[in-house]
Amino acid sequence: MTLASQAAAAGGAPLRLPPSQVQAGDQPVAGLVRFLVRRIVSSLVTLLGISTVTFVIVRLLGNPVYLLVGQDVNQQIIDDMTKAMGLDQPIWVQYAKYLWAVAHGDFGISRVTFQPVTVELAQRLPATVELVLASMLIVVCLAIPLGMAAAISQGGAIDRLSQYLVEFSISVPAFWFGLILVFVFFAALNWLPAPLGRLDGGDPPPPGPTGLYTVDAILSGRATTFVDAVRHLVLPACALALSHIPTTLQITRTSMIQVLDSRYIRTARALGLSNRRIYTRYALKNILLPLFTVLAMTFGSLMSTTVLIEVVFSWPGIGLYAVNAMNAFDYAPIQAVVLLAATIYIGAYFIADVVSALIDPRVRL
Repeated sequence: MTLASQAAAAGGAPLRLPPSQVQAGDQPVAGLVRFLVRRIVSSLVTLLGISTVTFVIVRLLGNPVYLLVGQDVNQQIIDDMTKAMGLDQPIWVQYAKYLWAVAHGDFGISRVTFQPVTVELAQRLPATVELVLASMLIVVCLAIPLGMAAAISQGGAIDRLSQYLVEFSISVPAFWFGLILVFVFFAALNWLPAPLGRLDGGDPPPPGPTGLYTVDAILSGRATTFVDAVRHLVLPACALALSHIPTTLQITRTSMIQVLDSRYIRTARALGLSNRRIYTRYALKNILLPLFTVLAMTFGSLMSTTVLIEVVFSWPGIGLYAVNAMNAFDYAPIQAVVLLAATIYIGAYFIADVVSALIDPRVRL
C-alpha cells in the first residue's frame, strides 16, 4: 500500500509526493538510466576537453622535425619533413585527424622509437598498474584500520599518531621520500635491491598473460622471481602510497566518528552488544560507501601521479615513458599517456558513482 492510499484509508486527504520522488519510487530503473547517461556524457565531454588542451600544449613544446633531421640541414628538407608529418596543416585539421585516429585505437607513431604508441603503451602499462595496485594495498591496509582506531579512541595515543602521520604525509614530497628510502634501505643497509627496474638484470621476466610480474611469477610457479619482483616493488610502492594515505585516513576517521555518534550505535551499546560486534558488523558497513568513493578517487590519482616515482626508481611504466617523450619533443606518446591517465581517472570516478547510485538511491536523485 502506498503512502497516498494509507492516508486516504485513514480518512485524510491523499498525500501528494513531489514528482521527483514519485518518479524515483515508481521508475527506479529509468532514474538509474538517466543517471548513467548524464555521467557518461559528462565523462566524454571531460575527456574531449583534456585531449584538446593536451593537443594544443604539446604543439607549443617545439617542432619535432628538428629532432629527426637535425639542425644542420637546409630549409627544403625541413619543409618536406613538416609536410610529410602533416604539421603544415591548420591545427584544427590536425586535431580532427587525431581524434579520428584515437577513436579507432591509433595513437600514432613514436618519432624516437618508430614504434606504434599503442604497442609501447601495452608493454609499459602493466608495470604502472602493478605499482599502483601495490600502493593501493598499502593505503588500504594502513589508512583504514588506523582511521577506525583513531575514531574509536579520539584524543588517545592512536589518534595522535594518525594525525602525525597525516601531517608527515602531506608535508613530504613523494619523490623526496623515495630518495630517502633508496638511501636508507639500499645504499646504507643494503636490504633491498637497487632502484633499476622491476627485476634484477639476470632474471628474465616471468611468462604470463597479465604483465604483472608478481602475478605471472605465481601463475608460472617461479618463487624466486616472485620474491625478486616484490623486493623491487616495495620501495616505489611505499613512496607512492605516502602522499595518498592522508585522504583515506581522514575520511575513514571522520565517517567512523559520525557513525559511532548515531542513534542505532547507542542503542546497540544499550542492548549490551560487544564493541567488536558493533565496530565490525554495524559501524564498518555504514562507512563502506564513502570509503569506496575515496578509494576509487585514490586509484585514479595514483595512476596519474606515478611519473616522479617511476623516474626516481627507473620503473619502466607509462610515467617514465611520458618523461622520455617530453625530453625528446615526441608528441604522440605524451598525448597518449595523458589521455590514458585521464581515462583511467574518470573511469574510476564513474565506477564509484555507479556503485554509489546502486547502493544509495539519494545519489541518483
